Amino acid sequence: MTSDFDWNHYLPLYTKHYVIQHLYTTYSRKGFVHPERLAAEKAASYSAHIEHAELFYRQSAQSTASIQPVLQFYGMIHLLKAAITMKDPFHPEKSNQLAHGVSSRKIKKKHYSFLEDTVKIQKHGLYATCSEKLLNCTPRTITCDMQQLFNSLHEKHPSVYMLQAHYLILYNLSMLARYETEWWHICMTYKETLDYPIIKSFLTDSARQVPEEMMKFLLKGPG
Repeated sequence: MTSDFDWNHYLPLYTKHYVIQHLYTTYSRKGFVHPERLAAEKAASYSAHIEHAELFYRQSAQSTASIQPVLQFYGMIHLLKAAITMKDPFHPEKSNQLAHGVSSRKIKKKHYSFLEDTVKIQKHGLYATCSEKLLNCTPRTITCDMQQLFNSLHEKHPSVYMLQAHYLILYNLSMLARYETEWWHICMTYKETLDYPIIKSFLTDSARQVPEEMMKFLLKGPG
């Protein structure tokens, strides 16, 4: 799989001087005390998250579909953490903010179908932090099914829903790749389930759409 996304768009965010000025402007606008000091302190962490994200996504593009969900999920996590750094230089303040913020069913049904699977949104964790700090919405602790999330990607929703849906779908796919290895192997290697084309198409699209959408937060700065 190859991604259509051009990572050269992110090159300015690898330059120390640019990043410090970028963060200083954002922190000043948000009214943080000593924005110049905070910008200097967080610049290295910010750039490291961007570079790690690119490494994960580039590795995904060179890997088989079997491990792409894990690589893309962690690539997205690093982009989100960089964006959160722009919004809040003091994050994380609590240990529960470090969790993924989502859980999946541990025991799958005998005739398992990915589109019928669900994930549960937790009160705390990265998902909640991103929803609140980046997307300006308070997530509900609800259960979402995969079919619902895929449907939302094909409807005219704002980017808030797109990023949330990609996060939840990638999380669930990464869990399958890591812990449901027999089903995942049959699906991705032998292509014996109807889930295969849906998953394969999503991974291709997500590898481009997530970095593109995150540029709005990382290059222009969150509102």
